[in-house]
Amino acid sequence: MAEDHYYLTVARERRQPQNDGYIAVISLGQPQLGDDHVTVCDVEVVPNMKAARKWFKRQVAEKPWEPRN
Repeated sequence: MAEDHYYLTVARERRQPQNDGYIAVISLGQPQLGDDHVTVCDVEVVPNMKAARKWFKRQVAEKPWEPRN
């Protein structure tokens, strides 16, 4: 079985100027790389890119991906 590759995708989130932040998405597969099948594992709103990277590392270490015995 192939190893799962998790990807972090981040985009600006601007609902209101005072709520400026980023939407961070963890997925299996990435459409930007030409993947046909993409599964979203988790989504979070974070204040900056550094926070997004820290969140990604923590989530990938803790949750690959959820159901456990």
